[in-house]
Amino acid sequence: MTEIREVLDNVIFHYHFYGHTGEPFKQETDFNGITQSIKVKELEFNESGILEKGCMIILTKENGELSIEIVDQKMTNKMTKFNWKL
Repeated sequence: MTEIREVLDNVIFHYHFYGHTGEPFKQETDFNGITQSIKVKELEFNESGILEKGCMIILTKENGELSIEIVDQKMTNKMTKFNWKL
């Protein structure tokens, strides 16, 4: 989006999260050279009934420092479409 691009080019952000594009999880440095741009995978089950890599993340702020952790598939694979409780 033009509006997001303008903000990322003019304001310093550590992270930019986006989704709903149908693309897989992706993490890369933005064109501005500062921001980590992270495409979070949609929380959808694949054909095998499991969640894809990068559908859950944990963002932590400790002593003013931000860190990001991608939830390991050992955890998300326990939540399948066959045992998910609504």
